[in-house]
Amino acid sequence: MRVRVHEALLVTAPGQPPCYFLNVWNASPEREVTVTHTWFATDSPLHFVNASRPLPARIAPRDQWETWIPTAELKATTPEVYGLGRVQLADDSVISSVERTNVPGAGTVPG
Repeated sequence: MRVRVHEALLVTAPGQPPCYFLNVWNASPEREVTVTHTWFATDSPLHFVNASRPLPARIAPRDQWETWIPTAELKATTPEVYGLGRVQLADDSVISSVERTNVPGAGTVPG
């Protein structure tokens, strides 16, 4: 399981401000995982509420799932923000994020 954060624009939503994207990659070749909570671990934790990306989310083996939040809603700065993403799984484990590199500045969302 890998959790990564990057900043980009949604090409499917012209005019939307830049967003931070929280990408969850299930690296397992055979085990499905379920994401139950996503947030940024700031002084006042900021939980993702994204109607387009409801939780819980089941992620198939070798598949990805992603959600986003406008950058203006997060009171953190880059590069600090890349390590603040958190994902809780159905087994109660919590995984911290790292910066996602080599991502286009605009695109579509996996999962």
